Amino acid sequence: MLRVLTSGFGFVILLIVLMILAYWDPSVGTRGGWLYHSLLSEFLVGLIFVIQGSRLSLKNLSFFFRQPVGGFALQAGIVFLPVLWVKIFWVAGIIPDNIYPTFFFLAILPTTISSCVVFTASVQGNADYSLGHATLSNLMALFLVPVLWAGSYEERVAFDILVPKIIALVVLPSLAGWLLSKLFSRIVPRIQGKWHEQIPMLCIAFLVYLSLCEGISQTGGIRFLSEVKLILPYCVGFVILLHLSGWMFSIRWSKSRDIQIAQFFCLSQKSLASGMPLATVIFFGSTEELMGVTLPLFCVHFLQLLLGSSLLIGLKPKVDNQ
Repeated sequence: MLRVLTSGFGFVILLIVLMILAYWDPSVGTRGGWLYHSLLSEFLVGLIFVIQGSRLSLKNLSFFFRQPVGGFALQAGIVFLPVLWVKIFWVAGIIPDNIYPTFFFLAILPTTISSCVVFTASVQGNADYSLGHATLSNLMALFLVPVLWAGSYEERVAFDILVPKIIALVVLPSLAGWLLSKLFSRIVPRIQGKWHEQIPMLCIAFLVYLSLCEGISQTGGIRFLSEVKLILPYCVGFVILLHLSGWMFSIRWSKSRDIQIAQFFCLSQKSLASGMPLATVIFFGSTEELMGVTLPLFCVHFLQLLLGSSLLIGLKPKVDNQ
């Protein structure tokens, strides 16, 4: 059952159900509700990164060191291509000032590991290349996302508060998970398939639920629905532009089809698995900002799964039936 709920579209369905539950009775997950605890979000974030850290494999990073110039260009493209799009449309007045920070946050997120690798493998792209760069992207995001965000929007006092929280809830748990996986290397592989994929995604779903409960409780259901209607068209445009720029980059940078496919999916995906816990840490003091990021992140996750899946048929190599 857990495998179904934490698979691509199964997870989206789970998020939709939780969003409906939060809208129906937000008091359950807000202060005073029976699901609320002041340290629950911090515990879930730490648990996510302990498990994520235990899954890190330095072997996956070998593709970057084999072709460092191309690897650097791809890693830069994962962040700065969407940032460029967001800034162009903001300067042009297409993205209003009140939602520009939200899409800037989405733009600086890493690529997602799971769907990126699955999509690449499904159309016979280089899944190892995809896995290596997705792993590196998520590893760098632990430092890059807070730095880029704090450097753009936060005052120094807030930055001084943010750094210890990132170290305590993100960096140290990731390091602890990696060390534990090495110390208990004979035990971890036997249990990885049972909970390594499921527990972090369920924690992320619960973080989404808690943030929605708190946000809906403070803003009201009517305003929440209006926020969804407002943000959805921008999310559609964001996802389409990610895919277009990802494809243009990949066909210009590499002549090998399997590498092109891997680069395309690395560039066209944004990670909910890293984005949601990082948002919980960065926006720990602002319910409104956290919900403002949660909604677009959820919408983008759903849309990129939908668009990515629809592209698989066209990207599959032609098979000679003779």
